[in-house]
Amino acid sequence: MFRFFSKKAVLISLVFLFCQAGFCSDVVRVCIWSDRGKPSLESFRGKYRGQLSLIKWNHNYLVVNTMDIEEYLYGVIGKEMEKSWPFEALKAQAVCSRTLIYYYKTIAAKKNLPYDVSDTIYHQVYGGVYSENESIVRAVEETKDEVLAGQNSENEYNIVPSFFHACCGGHTSFASDVWGGNYPLLKGVEDPFCSETPFYYWSKSFTQRDLKDIVGIDVLSIRILGYDDSGRATKIEFSGKSSSRIMKADDFRMRTINGSTSFKSEKSLPSVLFTVRKQGTNFLFEGKGYGHGVGLCQWGAKKMAEQGETYREILKYYFPDLTLVRIETQDKVFSSAGNLP
Repeated sequence: MFRFFSKKAVLISLVFLFCQAGFCSDVVRVCIWSDRGKPSLESFRGKYRGQLSLIKWNHNYLVVNTMDIEEYLYGVIGKEMEKSWPFEALKAQAVCSRTLIYYYKTIAAKKNLPYDVSDTIYHQVYGGVYSENESIVRAVEETKDEVLAGQNSENEYNIVPSFFHACCGGHTSFASDVWGGNYPLLKGVEDPFCSETPFYYWSKSFTQRDLKDIVGIDVLSIRILGYDDSGRATKIEFSGKSSSRIMKADDFRMRTINGSTSFKSEKSLPSVLFTVRKQGTNFLFEGKGYGHGVGLCQWGAKKMAEQGETYREILKYYFPDLTLVRIETQDKVFSSAGNLP
Protein backbone atom coordinates (compact mmCIF):
# COMPACT_ATOMS: atom_id res chain seq x y z
CA MET A 1 0.00 0.00 0.00
CA PHE A 2 1.30 3.45 -0.88
CA ARG A 3 1.17 6.39 1.49
CA PHE A 4 1.33 9.95 0.19
CA PHE A 5 3.01 12.53 2.37
CA SER A 6 2.11 16.12 1.54
CA LYS A 7 0.79 19.21 3.30
CA LYS A 8 -2.77 18.41 2.30
CA ALA A 9 -2.67 14.81 3.40
CA VAL A 10 -0.64 14.90 6.61
CA LEU A 11 -3.51 13.90 8.90
CA ILE A 12 -4.64 11.16 6.54
CA SER A 13 -1.21 9.73 5.82
CA LEU A 14 0.27 9.59 9.29
CA VAL A 15 -0.45 7.19 12.09
CA PHE A 16 0.35 9.11 15.25
CA LEU A 17 2.28 6.92 17.65
CA PHE A 18 3.66 8.43 20.84
CA CYS A 19 5.51 5.31 21.85
CA GLN A 20 8.50 3.27 20.85
CA ALA A 21 8.06 1.05 17.82
CA GLY A 22 8.80 -2.64 18.31
CA PHE A 23 11.52 -4.64 16.60
CA CYS A 24 10.45 -7.00 13.85
CA SER A 25 12.86 -9.11 11.82
CA ASP A 26 11.18 -8.89 8.41
CA VAL A 27 10.45 -5.17 8.35
CA VAL A 28 12.61 -2.07 8.53
CA ARG A 29 11.90 1.26 10.22
CA VAL A 30 13.44 4.24 8.42
CA CYS A 31 13.58 7.70 9.99
CA ILE A 32 12.79 10.00 7.06
CA TRP A 33 12.19 13.23 8.98
CA SER A 34 12.89 14.78 12.38
CA ASP A 35 12.12 18.20 13.82
CA ARG A 36 15.83 18.96 14.14
CA GLY A 37 17.66 20.38 11.14
CA LYS A 38 15.07 19.54 8.48
CA PRO A 39 12.30 21.51 6.75
CA SER A 40 8.94 21.85 8.44
CA LEU A 41 6.63 18.85 8.37
CA GLU A 42 4.14 20.67 6.15
CA SER A 43 6.78 21.32 3.49
CA PHE A 44 7.86 17.68 3.38
CA ARG A 45 7.06 15.75 0.20
CA GLY A 46 7.37 12.11 -0.73
CA LYS A 47 5.67 8.89 -1.71
CA TYR A 48 6.36 5.80 0.36
CA ARG A 49 5.41 2.17 0.65
CA GLY A 50 4.21 0.76 3.95
CA GLN A 51 3.21 2.92 6.89
CA LEU A 52 4.29 6.38 8.05
CA SER A 53 4.29 7.07 11.78
CA LEU A 54 4.89 10.23 13.78
CA ILE A 55 6.81 9.28 16.92
CA LYS A 56 7.77 11.37 19.92
CA TRP A 57 11.26 10.42 21.02
CA ASN A 58 13.52 12.19 23.55
CA HIS A 59 11.66 15.50 23.21
CA ASN A 60 11.83 15.32 19.41
CA TYR A 61 9.38 14.23 16.75
CA LEU A 62 10.34 11.71 14.09
CA VAL A 63 8.57 10.47 10.98
CA VAL A 64 9.30 6.77 10.56
CA ASN A 65 8.50 4.75 7.45
CA THR A 66 7.90 1.06 8.27
CA MET A 67 7.85 -1.47 5.45
CA ASP A 68 9.04 -4.85 4.25
CA ILE A 69 12.82 -5.03 3.85
CA GLU A 70 12.62 -6.03 0.19
CA GLU A 71 10.38 -3.03 -0.56
CA TYR A 72 12.76 -0.78 1.35
CA LEU A 73 15.52 -1.85 -1.03
CA TYR A 74 13.46 -0.61 -3.99
CA GLY A 75 13.93 2.91 -2.61
CA VAL A 76 17.62 2.51 -1.73
CA ILE A 77 19.34 1.06 -4.80
CA GLY A 78 18.54 4.01 -7.08
CA LYS A 79 19.87 6.45 -4.47
CA GLU A 80 23.09 4.56 -3.84
CA MET A 81 23.82 3.58 -7.45
CA GLU A 82 22.88 5.04 -10.83
CA LYS A 83 19.60 3.50 -12.00
CA SER A 84 20.90 3.14 -15.56
CA TRP A 85 23.94 1.07 -14.62
CA PRO A 86 24.33 -2.57 -15.77
CA PHE A 87 21.84 -4.98 -14.29
CA GLU A 88 24.47 -7.22 -12.67
CA ALA A 89 25.93 -4.20 -10.85
CA LEU A 90 22.45 -3.33 -9.55
CA LYS A 91 22.06 -6.90 -8.29
CA ALA A 92 25.42 -6.72 -6.49
CA GLN A 93 24.29 -3.46 -4.88
CA ALA A 94 21.00 -5.07 -3.83
CA VAL A 95 22.83 -7.85 -1.98
CA CYS A 96 25.15 -5.38 -0.23
CA SER A 97 22.30 -3.08 0.79
CA ARG A 98 20.19 -5.99 2.03
CA THR A 99 23.08 -7.33 4.10
CA LEU A 100 23.71 -3.91 5.60
CA ILE A 101 20.12 -3.32 6.64
CA TYR A 102 20.08 -6.55 8.65
CA TYR A 103 23.36 -5.48 10.24
CA TYR A 104 22.04 -2.02 11.12
CA LYS A 105 18.85 -3.52 12.55
CA THR A 106 20.82 -5.46 15.16
CA ILE A 107 22.63 -2.29 16.21
CA ALA A 108 19.36 -0.36 16.53
CA ALA A 109 17.81 -3.18 18.58
CA LYS A 110 20.72 -3.12 21.03
CA LYS A 111 20.37 0.65 21.40
CA ASN A 112 16.60 0.38 21.87
CA LEU A 113 15.94 2.97 19.16
CA PRO A 114 12.49 3.67 17.64
CA TYR A 115 13.91 3.24 14.13
CA ASP A 116 16.53 1.04 12.49
CA VAL A 117 18.19 3.47 10.07
CA SER A 118 18.01 7.03 8.83
CA ASP A 119 17.50 7.87 5.16
CA THR A 120 20.91 9.56 4.85
CA ILE A 121 24.50 8.72 3.93
CA TYR A 122 25.14 7.76 7.54
CA HIS A 123 23.24 4.52 6.89
CA GLN A 124 21.87 4.15 3.35
CA VAL A 125 20.23 6.88 1.30
CA TYR A 126 16.54 6.10 0.86
CA GLY A 127 14.15 7.98 -1.41
CA GLY A 128 10.89 6.06 -1.33
CA VAL A 129 8.83 5.24 -4.41
CA TYR A 130 10.26 8.06 -6.51
CA SER A 131 13.66 6.32 -6.44
CA GLU A 132 12.35 3.09 -7.93
CA ASN A 133 12.35 1.83 -11.50
CA GLU A 134 11.71 -1.50 -13.21
CA SER A 135 15.37 -2.58 -13.30
CA ILE A 136 15.85 -1.89 -9.59
CA VAL A 137 12.74 -3.80 -8.57
CA ARG A 138 13.83 -6.75 -10.72
CA ALA A 139 17.37 -6.65 -9.27
CA VAL A 140 15.94 -6.85 -5.75
CA GLU A 141 13.50 -9.62 -6.68
CA GLU A 142 16.14 -11.73 -8.45
CA THR A 143 18.39 -11.60 -5.36
CA LYS A 144 15.56 -11.97 -2.83
CA ASP A 145 16.79 -12.93 0.66
CA GLU A 146 20.43 -13.16 -0.47
CA VAL A 147 23.04 -11.72 1.89
CA LEU A 148 26.78 -11.94 2.48
CA ALA A 149 27.95 -13.91 5.50
CA GLY A 150 31.03 -15.34 7.14
CA GLN A 151 31.36 -18.84 8.53
CA ASN A 152 32.27 -19.27 12.20
CA SER A 153 34.03 -22.13 14.00
CA GLU A 154 30.73 -23.98 14.41
CA ASN A 155 30.08 -23.83 10.65
CA GLU A 156 27.26 -21.33 11.10
CA TYR A 157 26.88 -18.36 8.80
CA ASN A 158 26.70 -14.91 10.35
CA ILE A 159 25.90 -11.61 8.68
CA VAL A 160 29.00 -9.52 7.91
CA PRO A 161 28.38 -5.85 7.00
CA SER A 162 28.99 -5.55 3.26
CA PHE A 163 29.98 -1.89 3.08
CA PHE A 164 30.25 -0.10 -0.24
CA HIS A 165 31.59 3.16 -1.62
CA ALA A 166 31.74 4.97 -4.96
CA CYS A 167 35.38 4.57 -6.05
CA CYS A 168 38.32 2.97 -4.24
CA GLY A 169 41.08 4.71 -6.21
CA GLY A 170 42.79 1.46 -7.18
CA HIS A 171 42.73 -0.55 -3.95
CA THR A 172 40.02 -1.20 -1.38
CA SER A 173 40.87 -1.01 2.30
CA PHE A 174 40.71 -3.28 5.34
CA ALA A 175 37.70 -2.22 7.43
CA SER A 176 39.70 -2.46 10.66
CA ASP A 177 42.28 -0.01 9.26
CA VAL A 178 39.57 2.55 8.55
CA TRP A 179 37.36 2.24 11.62
CA GLY A 180 39.26 0.05 14.05
CA GLY A 181 37.33 -2.80 15.62
CA ASN A 182 37.29 -6.42 14.56
CA TYR A 183 36.49 -6.96 10.87
CA PRO A 184 38.81 -9.85 9.91
CA LEU A 185 36.73 -10.86 6.88
CA LEU A 186 36.58 -7.41 5.28
CA LYS A 187 39.95 -7.25 3.56
CA GLY A 188 41.32 -4.92 0.92
CA VAL A 189 41.82 -6.01 -2.69
CA GLU A 190 43.61 -4.47 -5.65
CA ASP A 191 41.11 -2.93 -8.06
CA PRO A 192 42.01 -2.20 -11.70
CA PHE A 193 38.38 -1.60 -12.68
CA CYS A 194 37.63 1.93 -11.43
CA SER A 195 40.45 3.92 -13.07
CA GLU A 196 38.19 5.54 -15.68
CA THR A 197 35.80 7.10 -13.17
CA PRO A 198 35.36 10.86 -12.66
CA PHE A 199 36.40 10.50 -9.01
CA TYR A 200 39.67 8.66 -9.56
CA TYR A 201 41.75 11.84 -9.05
CA TRP A 202 40.73 14.92 -7.08
CA SER A 203 42.13 17.92 -5.20
CA LYS A 204 40.63 20.14 -2.48
CA SER A 205 42.00 23.32 -0.95
CA PHE A 206 41.29 24.27 2.68
CA THR A 207 41.97 27.64 4.26
CA GLN A 208 43.21 27.97 7.84
CA ARG A 209 39.72 29.15 8.78
CA ASP A 210 38.20 26.05 7.18
CA LEU A 211 40.49 23.82 9.22
CA LYS A 212 39.86 25.69 12.46
CA ASP A 213 36.13 25.11 12.03
CA ILE A 214 36.82 21.38 11.57
CA VAL A 215 39.73 20.72 13.93
CA GLY A 216 39.28 23.44 16.55
CA ILE A 217 42.76 25.00 16.44
CA ASP A 218 44.66 27.45 14.21
CA VAL A 219 46.48 24.98 11.96
CA LEU A 220 49.99 25.90 10.82
CA SER A 221 51.11 22.47 9.61
CA ILE A 222 49.67 19.04 8.83
CA ARG A 223 51.49 15.73 9.04
CA ILE A 224 50.18 12.29 8.10
CA LEU A 225 51.30 9.91 10.86
CA GLY A 226 50.39 6.60 9.28
CA TYR A 227 49.09 4.78 6.23
CA ASP A 228 47.29 1.47 5.80
CA ASP A 229 48.24 -1.22 3.28
CA SER A 230 46.10 0.42 0.59
CA GLY A 231 47.95 3.74 0.93
CA ARG A 232 45.17 5.52 2.83
CA ALA A 233 46.00 7.89 5.65
CA THR A 234 45.11 6.48 9.07
CA LYS A 235 46.12 9.28 11.46
CA ILE A 236 46.76 12.98 10.94
CA GLU A 237 48.49 15.50 13.19
CA PHE A 238 47.36 19.13 13.01
CA SER A 239 49.82 21.51 14.65
CA GLY A 240 49.28 25.10 15.69
CA LYS A 241 51.41 27.71 17.42
CA SER A 242 50.83 26.40 20.93
CA SER A 243 48.83 23.19 20.52
CA SER A 244 48.32 20.20 18.28
CA ARG A 245 45.65 17.63 17.64
CA ILE A 246 45.79 14.07 16.33
CA MET A 247 42.74 12.62 14.59
CA LYS A 248 41.84 9.44 12.77
CA ALA A 249 41.90 10.28 9.08
CA ASP A 250 38.38 9.02 8.45
CA ASP A 251 37.06 11.01 11.42
CA PHE A 252 38.58 14.11 9.84
CA ARG A 253 37.03 13.22 6.48
CA MET A 254 33.60 12.86 8.05
CA ARG A 255 33.99 16.16 9.90
CA THR A 256 34.62 17.93 6.59
CA ILE A 257 31.07 17.01 5.61
CA ASN A 258 29.93 19.23 8.49
CA GLY A 259 26.39 17.88 8.78
CA SER A 260 25.75 17.84 5.04
CA THR A 261 23.80 14.94 3.56
CA SER A 262 26.16 14.85 0.58
CA PHE A 263 29.85 14.10 0.15
CA LYS A 264 29.88 16.41 -2.88
CA SER A 265 30.00 19.70 -0.98
CA GLU A 266 32.89 22.00 -1.86
CA LYS A 267 34.82 21.47 1.36
CA SER A 268 34.28 17.75 1.88
CA LEU A 269 37.14 15.30 1.39
CA PRO A 270 36.16 12.51 -1.03
CA SER A 271 38.49 9.94 0.58
CA VAL A 272 41.52 9.49 2.85
CA LEU A 273 43.70 8.21 0.01
CA PHE A 274 45.53 11.54 -0.20
CA THR A 275 48.67 13.59 0.30
CA VAL A 276 48.64 17.09 1.75
CA ARG A 277 50.95 20.08 1.29
CA LYS A 278 50.90 23.74 2.15
CA GLN A 279 50.13 26.11 -0.70
CA GLY A 280 50.61 29.68 0.46
CA THR A 281 48.42 29.99 3.54
CA ASN A 282 46.12 27.19 2.36
CA PHE A 283 46.48 23.41 2.53
CA LEU A 284 46.07 21.38 -0.65
CA PHE A 285 44.77 17.82 -0.37
CA GLU A 286 45.35 15.71 -3.50
CA GLY A 287 43.96 12.23 -3.65
CA LYS A 288 42.18 9.37 -5.34
CA GLY A 289 38.84 7.67 -4.87
CA TYR A 290 35.49 8.59 -3.39
CA GLY A 291 34.25 7.20 -0.08
CA HIS A 292 35.72 5.16 2.77
CA GLY A 293 37.19 2.52 0.46
CA VAL A 294 35.85 -0.54 2.28
CA GLY A 295 34.01 -3.35 0.51
CA LEU A 296 32.29 -2.97 -2.85
CA CYS A 297 33.73 -0.34 -5.19
CA GLN A 298 30.63 0.70 -7.13
CA TRP A 299 32.44 2.09 -10.17
CA GLY A 300 34.55 -1.05 -10.23
CA ALA A 301 31.39 -3.16 -10.08
CA LYS A 302 29.99 -1.19 -13.00
CA LYS A 303 33.07 -1.90 -15.10
CA MET A 304 33.08 -5.58 -14.19
CA ALA A 305 29.41 -5.87 -15.16
CA GLU A 306 30.12 -4.14 -18.48
CA GLN A 307 32.82 -6.75 -19.11
CA GLY A 308 30.33 -9.56 -18.60
CA GLU A 309 30.90 -10.53 -14.96
CA THR A 310 27.86 -11.66 -12.96
CA TYR A 311 26.83 -10.14 -9.64
CA ARG A 312 28.12 -13.24 -7.86
CA GLU A 313 31.53 -12.84 -9.48
CA ILE A 314 31.55 -9.15 -8.59
CA LEU A 315 30.74 -9.86 -4.95
CA LYS A 316 33.30 -12.65 -4.76
CA TYR A 317 35.99 -10.29 -6.06
CA TYR A 318 35.35 -7.55 -3.51
CA PHE A 319 34.44 -9.87 -0.61
CA PRO A 320 36.73 -12.89 -1.16
CA ASP A 321 36.28 -14.23 2.39
CA LEU A 322 32.48 -13.99 2.46
CA THR A 323 29.85 -16.39 1.16
CA LEU A 324 26.62 -15.55 -0.61
CA VAL A 325 23.84 -17.19 1.42
CA ARG A 326 20.07 -17.16 1.51
CA ILE A 327 18.17 -16.35 4.68
CA GLU A 328 16.09 -19.37 5.68
CA THR A 329 14.42 -18.23 8.89
CA GLN A 330 13.70 -14.54 9.37
CA ASP A 331 13.57 -14.87 13.16
CA LYS A 332 17.07 -16.40 13.19
CA VAL A 333 18.57 -14.44 10.35
CA PHE A 334 21.94 -13.99 12.02
CA SER A 335 22.56 -17.65 12.81
CA SER A 336 20.59 -19.63 10.27
CA ALA A 337 21.37 -19.46 6.58
CA GLY A 338 21.93 -21.84 3.74
CA ASN A 339 24.36 -21.88 0.84
CA LEU A 340 22.91 -20.72 -2.43
CA PRO A 341 22.58 -23.44 -5.06
